[in-house]
Amino acid sequence: MVRFLLASLTLAAATPALRAEDRFFLRDGQRVVFLGDSNTFAGHYIAYLDAYLFTRFPDRKFDLINLGLPSETACGLSEPDHPYPRPDVHERIDRALTKTKPDVVVLCYGMNDGIYYPFSEERFKRYQDGMRDVIERVKKAGAKVVVVTPPPFDPAPVKDKLLPKTADKFSWMRPYEGYDDVLQRYSDWLLTLRGKGVTVADAHGAILHHLAEARKADPKYSLSGDGVHVNPSGHWLIAQAILQSWDAPADVDAAAIDAKLGKAMAGEVSELTTDNGGLRFTWRTRLPMPCDPAWNDRLAETEKVAYRFNRYQLTVKDAPHEKYELWEGERKLAEVSREELAAGVDLTHYKELSTNVRAAELGKWVAKREQLLALAWLTDVGHKRPGTPKGILLADAMKRTAELEAKIRKLAEPTKIALRLVPVGK
Repeated sequence: MVRFLLASLTLAAATPALRAEDRFFLRDGQRVVFLGDSNTFAGHYIAYLDAYLFTRFPDRKFDLINLGLPSETACGLSEPDHPYPRPDVHERIDRALTKTKPDVVVLCYGMNDGIYYPFSEERFKRYQDGMRDVIERVKKAGAKVVVVTPPPFDPAPVKDKLLPKTADKFSWMRPYEGYDDVLQRYSDWLLTLRGKGVTVADAHGAILHHLAEARKADPKYSLSGDGVHVNPSGHWLIAQAILQSWDAPADVDAAAIDAKLGKAMAGEVSELTTDNGGLRFTWRTRLPMPCDPAWNDRLAETEKVAYRFNRYQLTVKDAPHEKYELWEGERKLAEVSREELAAGVDLTHYKELSTNVRAAELGKWVAKREQLLALAWLTDVGHKRPGTPKGILLADAMKRTAELEAKIRKLAEPTKIALRLVPVGK
């Protein structure tokens, strides 16, 4: 027994801990298909995930396909005043799986599944049965399942359209005033699927928490104009919940320098020289994930985006002067203190830094590529929802997006930046 314990301890000591990148849910070469309603159809959160993957893993390939369809449900129900029977994912799920051959399927349903009525055990059972059936079909096709809890219904922007529980009928145009209580129960049930072969991302909880915190300072703060469809800031919160469920690595890159020793302690730093208390060096670095300019100004700070998913830092230990100017080439980026440098400067703050400029351009091309491919795939798979825009032929979309992908991959390549720290007043 003692020998066994000693052998086990020796093996454990010899086995290195998994790197953050090795814990990541996705594997190189995998295809991820997203199924959901209008919030998925809008596609922003999928583009954010794609931009994260391109910048964090520039040497890997992931294929993200958006098959979101407005009005769709997993329960197969429609409210009486809906202009047409709501599409049901079961009508197209088999075609979608056969045509796309996914490794991972992300499901985001619930907003429409309570059909904007007060809670009903019968409707709840239809939702549960519908989700279970879709999950089993995905597993049978050999793909992993990720379930996203639905975004919350926000009554604040549509107070004049809400109806009390005693009303005769409801719809998305005239919803039940407590409809988010229904979505909360649906979300709570989805969370119980964790540990049952299903990965669950809690977007509902993330958005509710964000709203509660933001409304402490601004009671009128909202992420939705109609209570149903979230804006780009809300889409980031969905993407954030998914990244958390995927154990996404936080670190972009880091350079650490000991100014007293004149030596780089971390990062691909070269040509390091010291001059009158200043520093000059070249750093080969990956690009940070781009932040959407459409996000609320406070989102990145309140959600700690840089800390959680975009940690991009320059650290300088034992800098001899109290304050420095940070330059890239001939461009001054900021003034930073010795204390800030010792703690680590967040480089995502500096929009003019060339890596941030490139990341922003990459984000635009990723969004354009996602929109073009999404409609093409949606049309190719087919559906029964009237009035949905049609995409171009899938083969043509593939050709056009191949050119976009080449451009994106070129932008995503690690690059060298030349930085200087110049003592203020010297």
